[in-house]
Amino acid sequence: MSYQIITTAESELTFYQNLDYLAKEWDDKVTDHFIDRVDNVIQKIKQNPFLFPLHGYQNNVRKAIIHKRIILYYRIIDDALIELLVFWNTARDPKDLKF
Repeated sequence: MSYQIITTAESELTFYQNLDYLAKEWDDKVTDHFIDRVDNVIQKIKQNPFLFPLHGYQNNVRKAIIHKRIILYYRIIDDALIELLVFWNTARDPKDLKF
């Protein structure tokens, strides 16, 4: 069974912020690798959303490491729907992470 993915405004914003940073600071190869990694992780989530661990005590929020500096947080809504919450840059203050 494959789940449907929906995005939040925050997940879209943070995805593109990370992509913009990579495009400015690195080359196309790094940017393409990031996009491929995100696609790969999302495909895994669609096939098995329980693959990645729960995020601490947050109810039903899971985290998938995209890169050592970027974590994708997502939530399983029901038996068919997954919501991407944020692409979190680990350089940011963890106190700012809110769902």
